[in-house]
Amino acid sequence: MRHHSECRPLSSTSLSIAIVLCLLFNAPDLAAQSVGATLRGQVVSGTAPAGGAQITATNAATGLTRSVQADPKGNYHVTGLPPGTYQIDVKSSLGDTAKAVALQVGQTATLDLDVSSGVAPATTTESVTVVATKLYETRTSEIASYVSARQIEALPQSSRNFLAFADTVPGVQFVTSGDGSSSELRSGAQAANGVNVFIDGVGQKNYVLRGGVSGQTNSRGNPFPQLAIGEYKVITSNYKAEFDQLSSAAVVAATRSGTNEFESGAFWDHTAENWRASDPLEARAG
Repeated sequence: MRHHSECRPLSSTSLSIAIVLCLLFNAPDLAAQSVGATLRGQVVSGTAPAGGAQITATNAATGLTRSVQADPKGNYHVTGLPPGTYQIDVKSSLGDTAKAVALQVGQTATLDLDVSSGVAPATTTESVTVVATKLYETRTSEIASYVSARQIEALPQSSRNFLAFADTVPGVQFVTSGDGSSSELRSGAQAANGVNVFIDGVGQKNYVLRGGVSGQTNSRGNPFPQLAIGEYKVITSNYKAEFDQLSSAAVVAATRSGTNEFESGAFWDHTAENWRASDPLEARAG
């Protein structure tokens, strides 16, 4: 006697649950892909590839370490690196070397390393005086500008909206209403609803009120506390398919992370009538 098993199609509820679970499991990878930096390149000794070399990237501020092994041709990829300054140590049978580099949010940087230079890797991160080399993207059609943590800390602005610093990017405009009740971020000749902001890989698009992201136009407030943003980049053209719900610019921001050093910050607003001159009517009445 043969038994025939019947294959029943998944119900719509079961299919929905399966899709949600897949998205949840892959969410960290998607977030890391959009804000994490990637360092790639080739390890060589003179003109010969140093296959099998061990490459270790150590964050100078947090001590985070990522290690990979180069392939037989000396090529390597270190992915998912939070933005910051890194000590890159290379160990191979042909020699060792070390390099300090600065990686920015969402950047894909190329760094070729020559172990024949004879620079020995540091034994401890604390003993290194880091003079980082700033790397640039050379293999992408993406047009982007970066807003660094230093700019966020040093540049003056009144709204406490971290998007205000995007005004330094060519073609991008941050507009605040006369009474300060609302603001808009625009790129090119398009309206504010053509912009989307991604914080740690999560889009902040406002699907209820027009105006781009939450905190603009009719939805007052800031999309995220300024003190919680580490740095961000503004992509104005040729953005990748991972960035959706936009037509003019994508803002990719990474939140601040704690370091090995204790730090704190505070801000306050203060104004007074004696900080301004009297207008003609006040002067005549006074």
